[in-house]
Amino acid sequence: MQPSRTTRSSGEPTAAQTARLAVVAGTPGLLLTAYAAATSTSLTIRADLALTLMDMLVLVTVAIVAGGRKNAGAGRKRQAALAETLANALAALGMCLSMAIVASIAVQRIAAGGVEPHGQGVFVAMNLNLAYAVVNFWILRQWKARNRLAASALARAQICLFSDKLSSNLLIAASLATAMIWQGTTIARFIDPVAGLLIATMTARWTIPVVRDAVRSLRREFRRARKPVA
Repeated sequence: MQPSRTTRSSGEPTAAQTARLAVVAGTPGLLLTAYAAATSTSLTIRADLALTLMDMLVLVTVAIVAGGRKNAGAGRKRQAALAETLANALAALGMCLSMAIVASIAVQRIAAGGVEPHGQGVFVAMNLNLAYAVVNFWILRQWKARNRLAASALARAQICLFSDKLSSNLLIAASLATAMIWQGTTIARFIDPVAGLLIATMTARWTIPVVRDAVRSLRREFRRARKPVA
């Protein structure tokens, strides 16, 4: 006799627990990224700060929504579903804004002839992103596990968000390491803005499914709101 879904999921972190863990894990990274951005000239570090700020806003919202959905009674399931839809829409909006900000700054830097990253924040950010690549990979696995147990638009959006965060971590760490190796050369001036464009491109790739899910959910909620009460 196979164990039920409920039995298999016992011992697994709930969506609310995973969301809260993501907020707790991300807070030190936000503070250190802000420090690194203030002590360097790197575009990718400033891009990382913008991405992290947007992501933290989304993560806090998801933690609140996931906690409310877990504790919602039968009469509040509709409100919980609407809150989840709005959280997904916020995630889509945050990812779009992050992509636009990073891309615009990168284009401006390239047009200006590039800027070589320097300052003590470069080394801090490189190691920070390597460490958070491990952290975000682990959280990504948790959301994938939650989605396998109970598929939802909220979990799918978080999978895309953390996939984006992981790819950004790796790109930022690689670009900063490369800029340090090529320090003092013309190439080093353009590594930073080109990395910014690559980050924006990866964000676009992971934003598309989140936007698609958010639009579908908003349409569904709009149709429900217009449906006459029997």
